Amino acid sequence: MLPLEGLLVVEYSTKLAGPFAGLRLADLGARVVRIEWAEDEPLPLDSLYRNKERFLLSSSSADEGEHEKLYKLIAEADVLIEGPPASGLQTTLLPYERSQALNAKLIHASITGYGREGAWQAKPYDDLFVQALTGMPWLSGNANDPPIPFPLSTVEMFACANLVQGILAALVHRSKSGEGMLVEVSLLESAIDYQFEVLTTHLNDGGLLPQRSSLNNAHAYLAAPYGIYETADGYLALAMGSVLELGELLQCDALARYQDAASWFLRRDEIKGLLADHLRSRAAAAWAEELEAGGYWCAVVQTVDELLQHEGFLSLHNIQQVQVEGRGLFLTPYCPIRFENKHMRSRRGIGRAGMDNARLEAEFQLL
Repeated sequence: MLPLEGLLVVEYSTKLAGPFAGLRLADLGARVVRIEWAEDEPLPLDSLYRNKERFLLSSSSADEGEHEKLYKLIAEADVLIEGPPASGLQTTLLPYERSQALNAKLIHASITGYGREGAWQAKPYDDLFVQALTGMPWLSGNANDPPIPFPLSTVEMFACANLVQGILAALVHRSKSGEGMLVEVSLLESAIDYQFEVLTTHLNDGGLLPQRSSLNNAHAYLAAPYGIYETADGYLALAMGSVLELGELLQCDALARYQDAASWFLRRDEIKGLLADHLRSRAAAAWAEELEAGGYWCAVVQTVDELLQHEGFLSLHNIQQVQVEGRGLFLTPYCPIRFENKHMRSRRGIGRAGMDNARLEAEFQLL
């Protein structure tokens, strides 16, 4: 039995964070019914539909009959996940007071871009916008580079993790009190929390701004050699460690002059420049072999293809096949959480919108 079996989740959300939260709960065993309107835009990834039942409402207009179907489902649900529609505007499916009147034990989980108040509350949200507004792009790249955004939906995924944590905590609370609860997460606050290191340091060190190193920057607050370096045939990542020990292992005599550990940060660009020149003389794998033999932390930078072919990845058996109606098999990673050393295999494939309407209407007497 999976941990969340027996729980009914109603998901009404587009973008990525809300649907991914629904997918994670489904992977953990919950029954997830995804609500879709006829004019809804498709989700960015087909895999977000797996493990879910799909209930299609005929219109998003003031059709009370269609809304009543939705309200009946919510009245039976344990969790409601609601978020902005495809437009990105922060509209609400229904107020918490209304959902509580329908179902006093409901965990109402709401996701917004910027929260319910403030100057940005009506601003359409996008992962890139939230990264930009919170300063995240100034942490990537080198000191002289323009702001560089993280090229994945980083904030959406972090907001999803926060939402799932909040839902699970609220379910624990309900198990003790019998009461439902409102859980709210915004992408803005998730992006702020994601920068815990940066903001906590900035707020407590006299307001100094984080400074990217000029060469091989990988973390604004870490000393040399932390970063990624070009080699004769690829790239090598070096973690924190003694610059003196690194110089000995690499036979880079120039590093011996940095005896004071404080200089590893204060003169990090200088040290990184010496390392960059030295590491270009041999292949990444050769350097890694010597460093690992000496106990120094490092990693060869792989491409996606190299990852997928590496024994370290293959031994995880991390990819599953999911059936997509009309298209055959679809490959996607498993949920990264295991129970009893077992992956949680997708229990449902990916079907068409509205495929579960008749069965759900009969089961919950929605007609």
